[in-house]
Amino acid sequence: MSLSIIIIDSVLFSYSQIFFSNRRWFGLLVLLATFISPVHGSIILFSNLITNIIALLLKYEQKKIREGFYGFNGLLLGGAISFFYKPNEYFFPILLIFLIINFFINAAIENYFAFAFNLPGLSFPFLLSFYLFAIFNSALHLFDFNTEMFFQSTFHLISVSTEINLFLQNLGFLVLQNSIISGLIVLIAILFFSRIMFLLSIVGYLFALFYLHFFRIPIDSQLGILISLNSIIVSIALGGSLIIPSNRSFVLSFLGVSVVTIFTIVLSTLLQKVNLSVFVLPFNFTVFLIIYALKFRESSGEVVLLYFKPGSPEENYYYHKNQKARFEKYKFINVGLPFNGEWTVSQGFDGEFTHKEDWRYAFDFVVTDEKGKTYDNTGTKLEDYHCYGLPVCATYKGKVIKVIDGIDENEVGKVNIKQNWGNTVIIDHGQGLFSAVSHLKKNTIRVKEGDEVEKGDVLGNCGNSGRSPEPHIHFQFQKNDKLGAATIKFPFGHYLVNRGEFLELKSYDYPLKDEKIQKLEINSKIKQAFNFEYGDKFEVQFKKDEKVVKEIWEVKVDPYNIPYIEASTGSYATFFADEEVFYFTSYVGKKKDALYHFYLAAIQIPFTSMNKVRWNDTYPISIFTNKLIMILSDALILIYNPFKAEGNFTISEEENGDYLFLNRIEFFGNGIFSSINWSRDYKVIVDKNGFLKSFYFIDRKNIKNEFTFIMEEER
Repeated sequence: MSLSIIIIDSVLFSYSQIFFSNRRWFGLLVLLATFISPVHGSIILFSNLITNIIALLLKYEQKKIREGFYGFNGLLLGGAISFFYKPNEYFFPILLIFLIINFFINAAIENYFAFAFNLPGLSFPFLLSFYLFAIFNSALHLFDFNTEMFFQSTFHLISVSTEINLFLQNLGFLVLQNSIISGLIVLIAILFFSRIMFLLSIVGYLFALFYLHFFRIPIDSQLGILISLNSIIVSIALGGSLIIPSNRSFVLSFLGVSVVTIFTIVLSTLLQKVNLSVFVLPFNFTVFLIIYALKFRESSGEVVLLYFKPGSPEENYYYHKNQKARFEKYKFINVGLPFNGEWTVSQGFDGEFTHKEDWRYAFDFVVTDEKGKTYDNTGTKLEDYHCYGLPVCATYKGKVIKVIDGIDENEVGKVNIKQNWGNTVIIDHGQGLFSAVSHLKKNTIRVKEGDEVEKGDVLGNCGNSGRSPEPHIHFQFQKNDKLGAATIKFPFGHYLVNRGEFLELKSYDYPLKDEKIQKLEINSKIKQAFNFEYGDKFEVQFKKDEKVVKEIWEVKVDPYNIPYIEASTGSYATFFADEEVFYFTSYVGKKKDALYHFYLAAIQIPFTSMNKVRWNDTYPISIFTNKLIMILSDALILIYNPFKAEGNFTISEEENGDYLFLNRIEFFGNGIFSSINWSRDYKVIVDKNGFLKSFYFIDRKNIKNEFTFIMEEER
């Protein structure tokens, strides 16, 4: 990437970060808003450029520089100094020195906050640098106060109420301009960027007006203006930018404004004694206090802290809802089933016979025939039962902690309540997870205490020991190695449910009573095709306007060890894979790129070639391009979800040995929007040698759009 692009991006994103935005055009509008006062705007731009150049010269991470990580606080410092003080012959040399100081404070505080608290540094670095400058100036008296630019109401729009004028002026103050025109430009940028942010800015201001009236503080006084502008930015931050928007957003806005009002009054009183302006210090304290405190809850409920790279509040909402729908039950431990072949759940959670209270999260498994019977003949002998003597497997790697063997088998219909659990193996899987499998056949256990086992290793055979009237296996997860310990709710990683005509893939889920389930059979060739490793490169060719277009993909890893595929166009898609399934987790980029269509086509791919397998997945509706639908959805998402997008997958093996994954994406509306619906078919082809061959879709004009992978040796 050229140096000029890095610098341009770093400048624009620095401006947009003031309002938690990741849009270049937003940054450009904020930049223009600062040039209502050309001299002041030029100083802000100068400060932005200098800060980013310092970061580049000192070899800081270019990605962070481009995203405005460093320039954001630099432009605020330059803007604040020129806002409060009149420039003279000392101005630029002193400003340059303090921009350097601010840069190192920023680099230290931002990174410390990220690693120590997992929180952004907000504008603390700028405020600390600005207070150092103010104290420095109070000692030498190099600069006079710029009383014309101080926080005060001086300009008004004709035929508009005082409250509206002050609202716009507050938005102008947030970009260090005492100008209603600047505030109007900022408001337009906010409206186009996010309807939720636009609404929250108004709501935060209205809450501030309530407190100003309650405390009898004039709304156009300096204290009134400081309370208002801090309330606006707090409402934006807590209602939707740093916390996922929800029906609790207005409550959070009110709580945030309540706290920031008190902080503004108290801090203003304290700082006035040393001739310092409180500016946005109350916002920083309030946001840090509330977000950090929320980290220690037992559960998040509807108030979910931002846990990914932010976009607009709407994008944050769509991404979170999609991740919750897809991965809410996901665990880093991919636990398998404790058997091979197809078994039936004879008793599940909160069973009708046992599995009560502390033992509610347990499973009993048997083998049934086409008629649902568990045995042949009369069923009076243990050998009549289909599951009797079948191997029982370790569900995950671990250490054998307890083995109980030597307990006799029961006759059919009788139970041993003195040795309730029968012959049992307990395994410690690490990370506080244990599993126990019980009622095993006497003298068939193949492991001993202290053995290390792998997922799928045979532990013993199904029997009828303990409290077991007929052969079956009892399986449970628990928190310790005690025999008969309380159960915990923990999902099986991937398994198939027999639905008659097809096998439904379930991921990180809990089998239900009477479901016939089995393991997912892994095809090593398909697994190889989706084994994207750091440094891998792919060339994808496709036709556009009758011309062949090439797109180069490279597999990279971000600073948080999240792998992603980056296209030569700048688009990228994050992904992960366990040993059985590949997932795309997000896509950022253009809707016309090949990588975009591959993300849609292959959002979830199990490493199997079982023909009867079907599965589905969901998409964030923001990934699709209909602007009208997005506007409608944005306006309603805090009430209900008006639209949904799903992918329905099947797989088949072609006559030539290739594997074909078909994904029908269906987009549809709910309620009054039920007439809005469309579908599109995507196909991904993996060749018989284990390489991605091509993928394609057919558009509404019945035109086939095909994308072909070109292997390294073919280039």
